[in-house]
Amino acid sequence: MGRGANPMKNYKLSAEAMVMFSGSSAGTQPKYYENGYWYKTDRMGYEGMAEHLMSVVLSCSDCKDYVFYESCTVNGRSGCRSANFLKPEESFISFQRLYDMYEGGNLSERILPIKSVEDRIAFVKQFVADFTGIDCSSYLSCLLSLDMLSLNTDRHFHNLGIIANRMTGTFQTAPVFDNADALLSNYDRFPADEDLSALISSAYAQPFSANHEMQAKAAGLALHIDYNKLHKQLDNEPPSRAVNVLRLQLEKYKSVFS
Repeated sequence: MGRGANPMKNYKLSAEAMVMFSGSSAGTQPKYYENGYWYKTDRMGYEGMAEHLMSVVLSCSDCKDYVFYESCTVNGRSGCRSANFLKPEESFISFQRLYDMYEGGNLSERILPIKSVEDRIAFVKQFVADFTGIDCSSYLSCLLSLDMLSLNTDRHFHNLGIIANRMTGTFQTAPVFDNADALLSNYDRFPADEDLSALISSAYAQPFSANHEMQAKAAGLALHIDYNKLHKQLDNEPPSRAVNVLRLQLEKYKSVFS
């Protein structure tokens, strides 16, 4: 383990705590909810560690609205734990659900005919503004910048969204969450025995372009990271492929994010 690293906690949850619902992606993890906390167990690789490390990155950045994930084991299986970010009177509404409510149909399919990545992003920002009054520009810039750094392959319109307050009738952008497919965490897509540089170059993006850099630049790069603070934090993490990938990406984009 890294210098000063603490052993992961193991949380024992009952079968009643498991939340059964169909996910929007192939790598949906088993999820539990108990006493205000969400728990996810790994399914395709090291999703929990990826979640944890990306929240560590955000803790060393100028992004203040994000979910922190604790790396842990759940009933003996590796995974992660995070606090529920919704208040009792709040609901999360994904961009896909919002689009379906007001326009009907699939938002991903709707933007496909739009040729430029900039215009696709502009369409979504205008749609969200029209029906909620929210300017989600900063939200998308932060998320897509983070995805470029982390090589997230599963950013879709089901995990981009807003928070609606039933008591006040107001809306706000959701915090940054759901980075489980970052850092090449899926061993099915990114096998352990293949060259790391080749795997990194093969990682694709969503939802506006398959190219991470293209969609991040189109949204406007907007993430400042305290590299000294972050590297000290990473020194305390157990050695892993996730940490190695993150360090490589941090070095690659140092001129952008530092």
